[in-house]
Amino acid sequence: MRVRYTEEAISDVEEILSYIALRNPVAAGIVSEVIELTIARAASFPYSAQATDETSVRMIPVGRFPYLIFYSVVRNTVWVLRVRHAARLRP
Repeated sequence: MRVRYTEEAISDVEEILSYIALRNPVAAGIVSEVIELTIARAASFPYSAQATDETSVRMIPVGRFPYLIFYSVVRNTVWVLRVRHAARLRP
């Protein structure tokens, strides 16, 4: 499946990585890689992630890190809607 990102998701990832990079650039690279791998897994198995209360939105945790990826499947595309810290309010 193809993967597409909303503007909000792109902004979320940029914010997360900028915040981490200020404190530990190596960790930012690792988190970035794990986010990408998690999204690739969602693209390979789009219906394996937990469904949310929102119709057609699924949620997948980012490995051992405290982030959640929210996405929808539309035709042959996984749309990454948001990437949020688990402690923040969910969209």
